[in-house]
Amino acid sequence: MPEIRYPTPDAIVGVDVGGTKTQLRALVDGEVVDRIVPSEIWRVGAIFDDAENFDRLARLVTDTVGTAPAVTVVGAHGIDSTRQRHQATALLGDRMPGVVAVVNDAVLLAPAMGLEAAVCVIAGTGSAIVGFDVDGEPVTADGYGWLIADDASAPGISRRAAVALLRAVDRDGASAMSDPLAARFLAAFDALDHVDLALRFQASASEASWGGFAPQVFDAAAAGSTIAHGVIAASATHLADAVTAIRGRGAQGTDVIAAGGVMTAQPLLAELLRADLQRHDEALRLHVLDEPPVAGALALALAHSDAPSPRKVLS
Repeated sequence: MPEIRYPTPDAIVGVDVGGTKTQLRALVDGEVVDRIVPSEIWRVGAIFDDAENFDRLARLVTDTVGTAPAVTVVGAHGIDSTRQRHQATALLGDRMPGVVAVVNDAVLLAPAMGLEAAVCVIAGTGSAIVGFDVDGEPVTADGYGWLIADDASAPGISRRAAVALLRAVDRDGASAMSDPLAARFLAAFDALDHVDLALRFQASASEASWGGFAPQVFDAAAAGSTIAHGVIAASATHLADAVTAIRGRGAQGTDVIAAGGVMTAQPLLAELLRADLQRHDEALRLHVLDEPPVAGALALALAHSDAPSPRKVLS
């Protein structure tokens, strides 16, 4: 492993590692430093797939702040258990000075919103539901990957929509292909009919391909597609059921924070999720994240230091 050299520690750093982008926010000498890079420039595969991912992440942090961090908190997609959290913290801590902590990216949402206890719901490249029990240990649901789970993620919504359209044809025959969703599917996958669509959709299976179609499901719903609206409603129900499940397993709090590219870009999903949560428990309050998750990473890093908040420093 190449040697990494650091100057005197004086920076406080928060990092949000998503499926497609990595955002860093640091407090350095009273100034806030922000940087966003594609995750692919430093990460090969999933975070544990290549040991050098942690070397590259350490360099990315120190190159961004230009000094050695006193505290670094990383929220990362793919840190889904206590074992993985300890493993990632140890691997990054071996490569960086100061206090280092690596957590699941959903952990960032509550501090980003200024809340202490909340259930975090992510619907974006992946989907996951994360809460915390009375001991502060994570209680999770979903987050198992776009191909077999993550039903409210962008790829999951596209997969659910393809299945729903094909089932509608099974039930109603060719008339189902008049639904506004059908034309979008046929055009996007260059398919001749529903049989050809099934083959082409499966042949194109990738997180990017299926995920890229998800906005068209919402467009179809806006155009009057009953199939697309049903798919989005089922995705919201999936998330609400998962929130109820992890609360039943000990997750604390009645605030629910929703985040992720699908959730923040598509108000219909949040609207349906809010209604489903209310049906489960009227005490549940849904908040759609209005700060970047990296703000939560920096807030957690500041909690491990004596530094004042960025707002106090800059005021």
